[in-house]
Amino acid sequence: MKIGLVRHFKVDLKRSSFMTSEKYNEYMSKYEETRVIPNELVIDKNWDKCYCSSMQRAITTAKTIYHGDIIITDRLVEISFSARINTKLPLPYYFWTLINRIAWLKNHMSQPEGRTKTLKRLNEIIDEILQQKDKNILIVSHAGALYEIRKILKRKGFKGHRFIKARNGKLYVMENDSLS
Repeated sequence: MKIGLVRHFKVDLKRSSFMTSEKYNEYMSKYEETRVIPNELVIDKNWDKCYCSSMQRAITTAKTIYHGDIIITDRLVEISFSARINTKLPLPYYFWTLINRIAWLKNHMSQPEGRTKTLKRLNEIIDEILQQKDKNILIVSHAGALYEIRKILKRKGFKGHRFIKARNGKLYVMENDSLS
């Protein structure tokens, strides 16, 4: 069985290097709504079905790169973050990503969804996908979700491309020969 993982195309949005908590939250909201910049990736062949996040940037990507059956689901949406602390002091963007990721890992109430809930929904959709009769499944999702999905697949015996942060519009293939 092959699972193809694709992160949505690049979002057409500039960000500041330094942000207050309010500006960070505004940026995250705008990121959810901004259009994507398609690339040349088209991967119709070799895939029986596509599962896609219900977020518009993922749907646009899936419809651009794949022209078969696309199952759109909320269970593949991105891990949402909001500013863990409230400050008017502009802090580096990468500080915000680090502190919010730690808050997510610890299931802190400042985050829209904690790690426990995220992993539950991702494990559920992966289990559903692995029960399919189709042997080659494409998943179009988001950087954080794909990182966790790759770890789930690895625990289930899949081997393939490694990544920490999936690049936009790039195909990563995971395989498990015992499920073929």
